[in-house]
Amino acid sequence: MAGVSFSGHRLELLAAYEEVIREESAADWALYTYEDGSDDLKLAASGGGLQELSGHFENQKVMYGFCSVKDSQAALPKYVLINWVGEDVPDARKCACASHVAKVAEFFQGVDVIVNASSVEDIDAGAIGQRLSNGLARLSSPVLHRLRLREDENAEPVGTTYQKTDAAVEMKRINREQFWEQAKKEEELRKEEERKKALDERLRFEQERMEQERQEQEERERRYREREQQIEEHRRKQQTLEAEEAKRRLKEQSIFGDHRDEEEETHMKKSESEVEEAAAIIAQRPDNPREFFKQQERVASASAGSCDVPSPFNHRP
Repeated sequence: MAGVSFSGHRLELLAAYEEVIREESAADWALYTYEDGSDDLKLAASGGGLQELSGHFENQKVMYGFCSVKDSQAALPKYVLINWVGEDVPDARKCACASHVAKVAEFFQGVDVIVNASSVEDIDAGAIGQRLSNGLARLSSPVLHRLRLREDENAEPVGTTYQKTDAAVEMKRINREQFWEQAKKEEELRKEEERKKALDERLRFEQERMEQERQEQEERERRYREREQQIEEHRRKQQTLEAEEAKRRLKEQSIFGDHRDEEEETHMKKSESEVEEAAAIIAQRPDNPREFFKQQERVASASAGSCDVPSPFNHRP
């Protein structure tokens, strides 16, 4: 199961936390939630007053409210971590975030009370104050529990006015400048590592992109050469086919032309022969055909005249 992560927005988380615990600050609460679809904690809002804080909780989310509460019986404020689990949060998400509470309390040092809430009534300022005054709330963070045990072991009586040091007092003794210096160094180192990682990733991506572009260019050139070669081969084949077709047609025309010439020559010779034969036949006749026909016409005319003589048998007395 993945745990809660503070690395993504570490400086932002700590800055809001510092504003809450700083006495001169007007902010006394900071609200944290998860980035969408992840376990990375981020700052959702910050401000002053528990009433204002209660208006920022959402029923669909798991959220953590770190706030400072004034205790009339203590010189220093108490720090409360509100573990908000909205009523509309899926059960699977509730189970996944149940183990995050201790880590969140450990990250925000100095938590006195952890309040589990799912409705606005659970985070009423009066109810929280009453629990702080009565000492009914118990720490669920093992780290804070160890801090309390360590305070009890190191505590020395100083008279009847001695008061047991709590986690908040112990936290105040920490050198804040060193704490922030260390936090900033860690943040800078983390950012530097992320920058180097991003740069390496960018360089690797650029190299892969250039290599891919080179391969694609070579592939395009190869396909272009193949296409040109195919076109050239097709052109040569087409030229060869056209040349063969032209030769075939020329040969056919030559054969047909010779055959026609022979037929025409034969026909002409035949016509000349027929003319010569007709002339020879005409030349062999004794008379001119025209005169022959005229003579026949004269004979026919003479025969017709002889037929007009009256017959003796037709004479009447």
